[in-house]
Amino acid sequence: MTEQRSSQARAMRLLKALYDHSKATSDPALVEHLASGTGLTEQEARHAWSYLKDKGVIQTFSVPHTARINAHGIDAIEEAEQHPDQPARSFPAVTYNIVNNTTNIGTAVNSPVQQTAGSSQPDQSKSASTKKTFIERLTSRTAALTALLVAVTALLAAIPPIRKAANDAYCSMISCPTASPKPSIPSPSASAAPPVSDAPATKHFTFDNFDTLDGSRAKSGTISQINVSVVDYRGKKPDTYVAEWTWSGSGGTQNGSQTVVVDLKSASGATLESLTFPLDRSHCYYPGNPQRFAGNLKNAASLLASIQVSVTAVEGRQGRC
Repeated sequence: MTEQRSSQARAMRLLKALYDHSKATSDPALVEHLASGTGLTEQEARHAWSYLKDKGVIQTFSVPHTARINAHGIDAIEEAEQHPDQPARSFPAVTYNIVNNTTNIGTAVNSPVQQTAGSSQPDQSKSASTKKTFIERLTSRTAALTALLVAVTALLAAIPPIRKAANDAYCSMISCPTASPKPSIPSPSASAAPPVSDAPATKHFTFDNFDTLDGSRAKSGTISQINVSVVDYRGKKPDTYVAEWTWSGSGGTQNGSQTVVVDLKSASGATLESLTFPLDRSHCYYPGNPQRFAGNLKNAASLLASIQVSVTAVEGRQGRC
């Protein structure tokens, strides 16, 4: 198999694994975790990920080698399954049957298994003829025995006394064991796997109150009631966020500028994305001033596990309240 065909075969295997993964969950998958099930090494899985990314059949994220199959990828796999002996549009050097080792050698076109030519062909013909004769004889005898058994079975079924007499005669010569009733074992009831919902899923995160600082590192105010919500649309459209908080100039200053920074964290603590928003310092807002911002996320909401919130020190000219 040429290097081009090998690369496309590995890429198709990985895409099929992502296709199967998408039936169980809408969460992105790390391709190294799918490698063993596809017969690929982790390095081969990463190369296949790059190929699929260039082809535009997967959705990728900021976490390296994380992917989710998109609509183009689903169409590519289902088209390949419908025409398993034809080269796939996204993988023109291979077919679905060749990649999955299901090609019938006797009828395959462009199969990777090639027949050798030479003096062995007459021997093969002779061997095939011998096998054919043996199979024909065996088939004819099997057919005769089957017909006899059918006739005897029909006779015994039609005349119950003959069947009982034959059984009694047999058991008079050979001790027949008395069949003891077997305890019935309840078969485990098959519980259907819960269907995977494609409805949007929402996550809510909160963060503790803390004091904000001015340019001299003195207290400029307090930020509280910090809430961030994200919505996972299961790949149907970009995931979204809503960030909210309340700020009070309890430090006795106003004006100047400060920035609220919301870091979106993965389960491992890595920062997936940082959102920045201007803090409204146009008044002292002693009772507290609520602010709200919304927008689209750059990464999948399903990867988000926690948040970290901070506020920069005051820049520019500030005044007293």
